[in-house]
Amino acid sequence: MKKIAITLFLIATTLLATSCANYKQSSNIIDEKPSSIIVNSDKKALNISENRIKSSETIKKNTVIEMPISVMAKDTTTTKYVKVDVNSSLEEKLNIIINSISQECFNGLPMNVKVFGKNTAKINLVEYKDSQKSRVSWKDDYLNDSTKEYTINTIVKNIIQDNYNGDWIEKVQLYYNDELIQID
Repeated sequence: MKKIAITLFLIATTLLATSCANYKQSSNIIDEKPSSIIVNSDKKALNISENRIKSSETIKKNTVIEMPISVMAKDTTTTKYVKVDVNSSLEEKLNIIINSISQECFNGLPMNVKVFGKNTAKINLVEYKDSQKSRVSWKDDYLNDSTKEYTINTIVKNIIQDNYNGDWIEKVQLYYNDELIQID
């Protein structure tokens, strides 16, 4: 009886190890909030959340593009990439880029973007409301005489995206609390 139990145990362990080894070799892992998505060889997505596995619809290829943003830290400019869904509206794509720029370059200060016409973006830099006081502000930290030009260049250069081949923005209007920002 012990020999049969040991044999069955070895067979089960071998099958489990073989199936796991084959699965890991043919999968790509994509980190996504709040769970991970694993794509296996037959292009079915398995959503892993709270130790449960659920099948979801097939993932389409090339629906996400990476848009570059330039970030300056410690006098060095680095390029980071923001993932944007190709099928999103132009305003949704711009909001993703604006939010990333805000987090990376401007301590998460709020920015709003509106698209009008076919190719013009209006970006409004907004101060936190009194109930959301912050140590940093657009006016004091990023729109003063010594940093205003850097702020404008950082936002405009990251929004224009010269190398993007799709329908994109050609003009940017930058506002602070609904007043057009101008370089003196």
